[in-house]
Amino acid sequence: MTEEITVKTGTKIEPAEEKTLDPSKMGVMLAGPPPEGEVEAQGYWGYTRCPWCGHVGRSYISTTRYLYYRCGWCGRPFRA
Repeated sequence: MTEEITVKTGTKIEPAEEKTLDPSKMGVMLAGPPPEGEVEAQGYWGYTRCPWCGHVGRSYISTTRYLYYRCGWCGRPFRA
């Protein structure tokens, strides 16, 4: 039996919005499975999909707000 994996697809952002982002506050999608564990505070480790290139990676996902990420494959920013 296979386990179902949920992937959260990101949203593209406009170039003007990209210029206002602080790179030090952005997450980066990583390769490999997320660490085991439950929801921690207001977030959890899970899979996200880049809306630009379709790359799937693991990242820390908030349950209460959008976070900004940089794709580990194409390098384009998005929010998820």
